[in-house]
Amino acid sequence: MKERVAGIRVPWAVAALLVLHAAMVVPGIFRNSVTFDENFHLPAGALYLARGYTHVSIGQPPLARALYALPIMPMRPELPPDSILVINAERAAGKSFLERNAARFETLYVTARFVGLLMSWATGLLIFAFARGLYGPAAGLVALGAWVACPEAVAQAGLVGMDMPTALVFLAVTMAFRSLTRNGRARDVAIFTLAVGAALLTRYSVLQLIPVLLLLTAWAWRARVMTRPAWLLGALAIAAVGGIVLLGLGYLGQITMLPMGERALHSQSLERLAGLLPWLRLPLPDAYIAGFDYLGSLTEAVKPIYVLGSPRAESVWWYFPFAAAIKWPLGLLGLLVLRVVHALRRRGTARSGVRLSWDEACVLLPGLTVIAVAMTSDLAYGLRYLLPAMPFLCVWVGGLVAQPGEAAAAAAAEGQAAPRGPAGRGAKRGGGKPARRAPSAWALATIALVAAETLECAAATPWQLAHFNVFAGGRGDRLVNDSSVDWGQGLIALRDEMRRRGIERVSLTYHGTTDPALYGIDYIPFTGGAPDSSTPWIAVSSYYFVGLSQRMVTRAGDTEFLSVDFRPMWNLEPVARPGNCMYLFRLPGR
Repeated sequence: MKERVAGIRVPWAVAALLVLHAAMVVPGIFRNSVTFDENFHLPAGALYLARGYTHVSIGQPPLARALYALPIMPMRPELPPDSILVINAERAAGKSFLERNAARFETLYVTARFVGLLMSWATGLLIFAFARGLYGPAAGLVALGAWVACPEAVAQAGLVGMDMPTALVFLAVTMAFRSLTRNGRARDVAIFTLAVGAALLTRYSVLQLIPVLLLLTAWAWRARVMTRPAWLLGALAIAAVGGIVLLGLGYLGQITMLPMGERALHSQSLERLAGLLPWLRLPLPDAYIAGFDYLGSLTEAVKPIYVLGSPRAESVWWYFPFAAAIKWPLGLLGLLVLRVVHALRRRGTARSGVRLSWDEACVLLPGLTVIAVAMTSDLAYGLRYLLPAMPFLCVWVGGLVAQPGEAAAAAAAEGQAAPRGPAGRGAKRGGGKPARRAPSAWALATIALVAAETLECAAATPWQLAHFNVFAGGRGDRLVNDSSVDWGQGLIALRDEMRRRGIERVSLTYHGTTDPALYGIDYIPFTGGAPDSSTPWIAVSSYYFVGLSQRMVTRAGDTEFLSVDFRPMWNLEPVARPGNCMYLFRLPGR
């Protein structure tokens, strides 16, 4: 690739952006303590690789967890005993894994977290390739720049979690489908089938892509985008069957074909299915069906959603737009607004109007579907659920600097008028070579906004998980909370703050799944009432501080669901905010 953008070789620019991403991710890899879900994701992956267990943590399929666990297996971690590994015993497995590896658990998790960085790099490269193919190399760099400086992407790239691999497979499936539709080669069928299988083995939410792909198939037929329409339908059938086969292989063939009427079910949706079709035998892994049932039961249960200063029992459809408005960097928000204006301007200046092309539908429909499902589902526990939409938004933002020839070719491919204005004016001059033009106002504004996004994200290092922009007014955790702020990542920061101030012991109310003592913190669990008189210091996780309830992990085991009224302390000024997700106070008069 010898392409240049503004005199800079494109491969070098891509490499520089990936290095910049790593520079912001790596500090979080080392500085964040084991977060709430990491506690069981890593041991679940290790148990899958070591013993072939798929039932220990059924909330998600095994592929991503196995990839995270792969680099720690040569280190021979101590694994939980079979005696505690009943179905979905993820919390017990996580506790046992930490205790058995107490002397080196930080090393194990740090090592595994680098897999997340590799996944984010892979996602970034796909974003670049997608945007470059649609709009040209400059757009690819803009799209990649928007991704590497997104705080949510940086945060999730440094954790053992499911959101980064979900973003990767969503994008991979969509790109493979687009290539299959446009090219119609046997190789494209194989790649699409592998992508579907990987997606099914990564997360249940990938099923929301099914209606998207069906809609895009119908759209491609109407727009005459398909190379071989009849062949494409057969290829999709092959990919569906192949994906199910790969799913079974990923679960190591653990399929009993038990009738639905004989399964122990807990969700209302599957119970209704079993009631209607008790004889139905699904060719799916038992743990996969159990996990789908488990997630269904969770979504049917009521969990308080914290927004605008108080927990709410009812669903809040506007949670995600609101959370994005106060958490995403101003530069990123500006890019999205600018792209909307750019699209409207194209529509207003084109002679016959500009309708959405099929290629741009491949960008927008998957991303908007992720957002719509999140807004209409009971998922308002963290902005991370929008991460699978972010690659598509980044690709779309790249269209701000679309090369004239690229935009015209995309329009001509579907019989549209070539866009006018900055995306379609003066496509070629002399000998078919693109004319050299001074950067447009759109390009200059885009570069400035990407730079602003980068600076804001870099300033949040290593605490991007709890990042808020200026719209939050410095009190973001009073507006939204849960995994948008406090996922249990602040223990290392608290330990270091205690050492810096010479604090030997602290009363502690901690939200997480790791015993703080494993990090060398001498603490007295605070569950309400008067703080222990042996120390004037009290540390509180933001999650509890704002009024949310959860079980607390202690040396003696987990407490019952804990709800402490910290409102009398809301007017006290903390001496520190460890990890931007905890409050450290010195109690008055002590």
